[in-house]
Amino acid sequence: MKRFVLLVCALGAAAACGDNLPGDDDHDHDAVQIDAPSIDAQPTDAGIDARVATHTGTVTVMEAKLLNPGTSGTFFGQGPQVGIAFVDRTLLVPPLMEEAPGAPTGCKLWEFTPAQLAAQIGSDEGPVAITLTGGASQAAFPPCTFTATVGYTCPDTSTASTGGVIALGAGPLAGAAILTDTDNTFTVANSAGRYVRIAGATNAANNGVFPIVHVGTPLAANQIAYGNPAAVVETLPAAALHVNIAGVGPIPGAPNPGFILDDNAISVVHTMGGGNHVESFTVSNPSVADDFALTTAATQALNAIPTTGTAAALTIACDAGSCGSGSAMGMLVNIISTDTAPGASPFDFPAPTTKRKQVRCAAIGGVTSITIPAAYMAAFIDSDIERIQTTVIRSAILALDPPATVLGGHAIVGFTTPP
Repeated sequence: MKRFVLLVCALGAAAACGDNLPGDDDHDHDAVQIDAPSIDAQPTDAGIDARVATHTGTVTVMEAKLLNPGTSGTFFGQGPQVGIAFVDRTLLVPPLMEEAPGAPTGCKLWEFTPAQLAAQIGSDEGPVAITLTGGASQAAFPPCTFTATVGYTCPDTSTASTGGVIALGAGPLAGAAILTDTDNTFTVANSAGRYVRIAGATNAANNGVFPIVHVGTPLAANQIAYGNPAAVVETLPAAALHVNIAGVGPIPGAPNPGFILDDNAISVVHTMGGGNHVESFTVSNPSVADDFALTTAATQALNAIPTTGTAAALTIACDAGSCGSGSAMGMLVNIISTDTAPGASPFDFPAPTTKRKQVRCAAIGGVTSITIPAAYMAAFIDSDIERIQTTVIRSAILALDPPATVLGGHAIVGFTTPP
């Protein structure tokens, strides 16, 4: 289950690249699971502050909507995504081209090798706690911690267990897989809006990270339903592990308003640890940036980035009245490519074989549209490109680096598969 780049990238000097979640080292299940990529954090541009810091940090908390393929403008699902990275500034990759050198705004173009991307996962600099309050409901996040070669994730240790039984759903849950484990009590608080990671199953198709699509009646308290079309009926080995993970990404079929609401307040607390390069900090904001909609043309463009012909400027604009109010302090369009052939899932976005291209255009203030010049769109006129991911973000800016850039808001994501 690959990650996708959101607003932290918006203000970043390099694309964050934590492509994997724990247990996803083999990259073998994207083509068979109902999934969406998850938010990647990415370092911020140097020069925002004169304070000397060896590492740059980013934390993003977003309600992300994933477009269905094609031009319908409908959504496959939505859900909370968290991106966290603390990266040594000496490992940042400079842009090949930028409109505002050294600033987090304007358009920038990068090209990354696989090794350069891997370095952007960053290092362990201590746990991060995210809290949402206010509103009729809100997502809950367990502490987010670092795993080597993976990056920061937010596993709920209260759901960590071994063994269990995998079955296939029926009736209203037909098409889903059912995990039953008598050691667990699954609740809305520890399961809704989350993914389950399963490792150590006998059948390889049962291993992976999958969106939890239902908890509660008609299921028993020790059951969850999750999306894995390739699931195989199995009694898991006693040593097989499973755990629910928060902040991974969109949940198939999740309706509005989703899990992070417009009137949720957000707090982020970092506790210094790990390499001890980033001091402890606490930031908060009375509201995340409000949900938004794009024009029909802009929505369709997210699934149709040109890879042939002559490059032209691209404008991504909010639908009339959609972005005129709320707490958004910035808007971003981020486009990344891979030259590795994806699997069968229309949302599969594998790590690059030789290069990843990234164009990111960001603006701070009350903007409702962003135009990407033709010179930047020309980067994607490339026969080697196998898939493109395009993300639009509107965010409240809680803090700017150093010690970290912290953002919260909403995002819309689309995928282009060249003909």
